[in-house]
Amino acid sequence: MSFRPSAVPLITVDPYFSIWSFADCLYDDHTRHWTGQRNGMLGLLKVDGEAYRFMGKVEAFGERYYAEPQALPQIKLEVKPLTTIYTFANEQVELTLRFFTPLLPDRLALLSRPASYIEYDIAIKDGQRHDIEVYFDIAGECSVNTMDQKVVFRRGTDSVYCGNAEQKPLNASGDHIRIDWGYLHVAHPGAFVTDYDGRYHFLTNKEVARVNIDEAALPASEFRCIALISDKLSDRICLAYDDIKSIEYFGEPVDAYYKKEYGTFDNMLKHAVSDLEQVRSLGSAFEERLTEEAAKVSREYAEIAALAYRQTIAAHKLVLHDGELLFLSKECFSNGCIATLDVTYPSIPLFLKYNPELVKGMLRPILKYARSEAWTFDFAPHDCGQYPLCNGQVYGENKLEYQMPVEECGNMLLSVAALSRYEGSNEFALQEKPLLDKWADYLLEHGYDPGNQLCTDDFAGHLAHNCNLSMKAIVALGAYGKLMNERKYSRAAKEMADRWRAEARKDEGSLLAFDQPDSWSIKYNIVWDKLLEVGLFDREVYENEIRLYSRKMNRYGVPLDSRSDYTKLDWLAWTTVFTDNDEYSERLYKSIWDFINETVERVPITDWYYSSTPHQVKYSRYSGFQNRTVLGGVYINLLQQAHP
Repeated sequence: MSFRPSAVPLITVDPYFSIWSFADCLYDDHTRHWTGQRNGMLGLLKVDGEAYRFMGKVEAFGERYYAEPQALPQIKLEVKPLTTIYTFANEQVELTLRFFTPLLPDRLALLSRPASYIEYDIAIKDGQRHDIEVYFDIAGECSVNTMDQKVVFRRGTDSVYCGNAEQKPLNASGDHIRIDWGYLHVAHPGAFVTDYDGRYHFLTNKEVARVNIDEAALPASEFRCIALISDKLSDRICLAYDDIKSIEYFGEPVDAYYKKEYGTFDNMLKHAVSDLEQVRSLGSAFEERLTEEAAKVSREYAEIAALAYRQTIAAHKLVLHDGELLFLSKECFSNGCIATLDVTYPSIPLFLKYNPELVKGMLRPILKYARSEAWTFDFAPHDCGQYPLCNGQVYGENKLEYQMPVEECGNMLLSVAALSRYEGSNEFALQEKPLLDKWADYLLEHGYDPGNQLCTDDFAGHLAHNCNLSMKAIVALGAYGKLMNERKYSRAAKEMADRWRAEARKDEGSLLAFDQPDSWSIKYNIVWDKLLEVGLFDREVYENEIRLYSRKMNRYGVPLDSRSDYTKLDWLAWTTVFTDNDEYSERLYKSIWDFINETVERVPITDWYYSSTPHQVKYSRYSGFQNRTVLGGVYINLLQQAHP
């Protein structure tokens, strides 16, 4: 059975410049922003005057009936870590369409470039001579948040571009919003501006109408787009987005990291157009290495890891502030927070594997915020604001009941310990020792039997005496004690672990809460005890957990705990490295693969879903977890292979 992704990555650069297909075939629906909002691109192929559709829909808004042109049948889809490849064919021609974004983790200038590529190749199948034309366009709506905002179109040195007529960089933050500042660029020699008539004229073999490039701004609902027509059998298009300023960092607007290398957006775009061959070669080599490693786990795992890669990285923004690298996440469809510590924590396996420097870039904002007068608590912060404004928390008036005291202290200590292990240096930890000691002391006092508080699984509500949260505190203290050679923390962690085994373990698995004898939960936090070789829990504890999970596994995975049927994909992945139980690992990844393949909700991979039915958990009519960076947690298996 072939893999049918829940959504297919097309243009995946950052949380704003992110376009996907939510359909089985690329022509079944409009292309969409990860939120589900239409970000329309159209692709048409004309063979001897007869038009075929291979991407999107001609009728842009769907408010009236329109008989769409025939589709060129899609016969294959392949999703690689950096590349999505579609193949379409009939008896005359075969069209190969590639979407490529060079998110190379060890080449930060490339990782940060706000540029992505569409390439095509056409092969003649019947041996006859044919007149070929390819039409592509991308709608002005991709540069605004709402359809009433007015869009201007202009021609640059190497591109045609569009954007909001009223430019206010960094004017808003939120979850279910798209960018409405900056400019979308199409770099191709034949790019021009057109409207609905242009599309229809191409279909009816008329001369395509070109709109005056300096025409007055119109609302996005008055459809205009940047288009091109090519008669080549092979061609490429570079799409890029100049966001002007990328992040507000504690009151200061900052630039994307790529400007360190290229200086300006225009210079970056010149390089993006000219160096594609070299960059594609680098990308292919990276994809080959990653895929080869992932296939050692299982075929299903390799396909999940490939699909998760661009989602994980492109929900971040890489910027530079006072010479320091910052890698800022957006907590997509779960409040839109920025630099969220309990989102960083599950995502780090991918970055520890490929470039630990990016983990530092995730942690620096939290540490800076915690050192400020604005943060008044003795524990670590949950986040630093709402994307793209990294100015401090914006919810709950900083009340204790909205915080995650034990959770975030444990997350920071474990993230720093893992960073030090996989980087091979504890320099970062030593620089932050005063804060880290403070949070370790907090866990000494409050970590073993947590009070009634939230943990990272905050959708389940407050819970007292949380055994998984207790385990996080124990392992975090043990890992930190080992890292800093602090016997106080190591000794306390050992005593707490011995007590935990006596009070939380059952014949199979362990309790959800110390005071709930008939309960159980997945103990994903124990994974760092093994990977960091802390040694607080023996092999029997791990195997005891896996025995329970194997028995509780449903069609799409193991429930998160005894309270509900729902589960979390990232935490499921972490359980596969508890032991060397290959049968469990293969069965679990097959269950995750089945969910992604069968889910009814066609969205970028959701990490919160039901384990018995193919449904995303939704907390509102439109929103459920999707496109979140936590999918980096799937790379825990490759991190295990790379164990120092």
